[in-house]
Amino acid sequence: MDKYQEKEVNVDLQNSVFLSIAFVNSEMNREDPGKRAARAQEVAKFVVKTFPSIGKIKSIWIMFMASETRWIVFHSRRSLGHFTFNNRGELINNGINSSDDPLSPVVRFNPTSNETDISLTRIQLVGDLKQGIALVPYFTAKGDARDPNGKVAAPAFVVFDFASYADRKVFSSDSHLEIVCDGKTEFSGKAHLLSPQNSSEGNNAQFLTAQIPFAQFAKMGEASSLKVKLDATQFDVSPEAIAALRRMAAHVLPPPGTGG
Repeated sequence: MDKYQEKEVNVDLQNSVFLSIAFVNSEMNREDPGKRAARAQEVAKFVVKTFPSIGKIKSIWIMFMASETRWIVFHSRRSLGHFTFNNRGELINNGINSSDDPLSPVVRFNPTSNETDISLTRIQLVGDLKQGIALVPYFTAKGDARDPNGKVAAPAFVVFDFASYADRKVFSSDSHLEIVCDGKTEFSGKAHLLSPQNSSEGNNAQFLTAQIPFAQFAKMGEASSLKVKLDATQFDVSPEAIAALRRMAAHVLPPPGTGG
């Protein structure tokens, strides 16, 4: 708050590894998306520089929120964009606002750290960018994995970020996540709810994150049918999205025992 002269900043650390920072009613809300993106990048670098335990952090979420209270008890909160960074302050994805092909893998190699970040802009599970749920998968591999079918080893896990935009609060707490490939459950675990978690009237943005072992992720890209379940809600993943997951996985060597 002192650094950026903000009146309300929500900081939350989930499971000691997911750090989220939400700027509420910031002056940046009046600026264009490009300037908010630049501020998010600056904040991420500030966090990396000043947070003593940054080495333990797996992802940094920077969010800009607009909040309004009417008649004391009615609260409205909407998202103006969210950005995800790794623990070096490098952008992993810019939420679900890109107009480019969302199923084209985004591959960024960092020669300084000798690491490659690979992600999809989004997989739209249901609805659209105004009201729906999207999945943003990404992982970091050690080495230069820009060329598919190279010799870079797969990482231990892939991060799945879920973004929900709706006219009501969809998730009240951490959600049970299940991934079913060709009728067989390949993953079952928790998707952790990140801040802000407040109920709102109008557009209510919520974000969840989970880690999927790479071996299970690779099987998703090879499946003929793929379903993602969040609590009691099941989403059918399109063949185009399955192919996009397969293209992501192709940038690294398959883990032993996956048959790839």
